Amino acid sequence: MEPGSRIITTWFPAERKRIGELRRWARTVVPLFGLGLDDRQRGDVLDDVELVPSELGTNAVLHGCGGDQPDVKLTASLAYAPGVLRVSVTDPGGGRPECRAASSEATCGRGLRLVMGVVSRFGVESLPGGGKEIWSAIELPDRVRPAAVLAARIGVAP
Repeated sequence: MEPGSRIITTWFPAERKRIGELRRWARTVVPLFGLGLDDRQRGDVLDDVELVPSELGTNAVLHGCGGDQPDVKLTASLAYAPGVLRVSVTDPGGGRPECRAASSEATCGRGLRLVMGVVSRFGVESLPGGGKEIWSAIELPDRVRPAAVLAARIGVAP
């Protein structure tokens, strides 16, 4: 990780009913990175940061685990590096996610398309012990900088 980077990780049981908790976790983690967000930016970034782990987590439960598996623990991470938030979810499955077309009436199949609409990069990495990490990068607005970086630039201690 590059200087100024930070990562926060949690685990969650592989159950669809836990996805709401994952969304709330993501929303509470972002302020810990000390980003200098104005109100509009904060709302936009938090909306995206809730959406991405929610959709990746749902896919991990449904496809990586084959459905609810309360004894299986999945991990989710949020990482900050200058200019970007990286969101990742791991699952034990070996398959690769696929973006597929979903009809307007479909109740599933839209998650990855939603994610792709808000992220700048997306990838899948195989894990050494099996399973995979699905990651995505959310670009931050140019004006967003951690408070410590802003303070250093103007010569004020944080």
